[in-house]
Amino acid sequence: MTVLRPADAAELHDVLAGYRLWEEDRAFTVTPLVGGLTNNNYRVAVEGLGRDYFVKVPGPGTDGFIDRATAAAASQQAAAMGVGPAVFHVDDATGIEISEYLDGYQPCTAWEVALPDYCAELMRLFRTWNSGPVLPQTKTVFDMVDEHYDQVLRDGTVMPGWVDDVLAAYREAKARFLASGLDIVPCHNDPGAGNYMRCVVDPTKPMRLIDYDYASNNERAYEIGVFVGFNFFDAAQTRFAIESYLGEWDAHLSARVQVVRMVADVKWGLWGLVNAKAWAGGDFDYYKYGLWDLRRALIETLAPDWEEQLGRI
Repeated sequence: MTVLRPADAAELHDVLAGYRLWEEDRAFTVTPLVGGLTNNNYRVAVEGLGRDYFVKVPGPGTDGFIDRATAAAASQQAAAMGVGPAVFHVDDATGIEISEYLDGYQPCTAWEVALPDYCAELMRLFRTWNSGPVLPQTKTVFDMVDEHYDQVLRDGTVMPGWVDDVLAAYREAKARFLASGLDIVPCHNDPGAGNYMRCVVDPTKPMRLIDYDYASNNERAYEIGVFVGFNFFDAAQTRFAIESYLGEWDAHLSARVQVVRMVADVKWGLWGLVNAKAWAGGDFDYYKYGLWDLRRALIETLAPDWEEQLGRI
């Protein structure tokens, strides 16, 4: 079945009216927001209601790698745990999600999440989230990499020859993790700094974690590894993040984080190549992004202690 989603703010206005989340006689406005890579996002202001809504409309092609049922369950679970914003409605047919607009909040930058106070709070937030009930879907980072690789092959995407070395290193890392056993917990899986919201009008308010499109039950180390990798943490910053997460230093978790950081770059590199096909002609160069991440994964395997960390998993 083909699912038709609203293409613009005017069309979305009619869709929202049909949900009847507020009284019919209340006027409301729909304003497009910038910043989403794979979704179209909007702010909805309802006359006399005293709060605004955040509306997420899935982008084209995203159903190929996003499980909307799991994403909805994760958003609702995070809201119940006080980790994410309140969720008011999910349209199962279209994947449209309506949640609390975090007024007074703004996304963090990569520079901000590296600050000790913010990093420590985010690690506590992740620890809380990771301690919650299991989600409807278990999809590890290794499942994600293999899925994306199959998609890239089906799309016929051309990759440089050096990517073979990246994939060989990935397969060795995967084998080591599977042999040691995975620590499966609910994971957010999407580490961009823009998914961490801080209140700028009242800094005492807790930070919030948004966008659960990629959430699943996954290896615990991935939650930390992809965070420190995406935000360009050095060794000292990575150690601080691990200590903030656990409350103490743990060499075993550190090794798993370092290795899965490389696996994360493989995952997001292939994700970029998949999106280069889905969003061909768009404003963002997903192909270049994908190759950059894959190249970084290769560089990580050249670290002097790479083999040592593999052995500690």
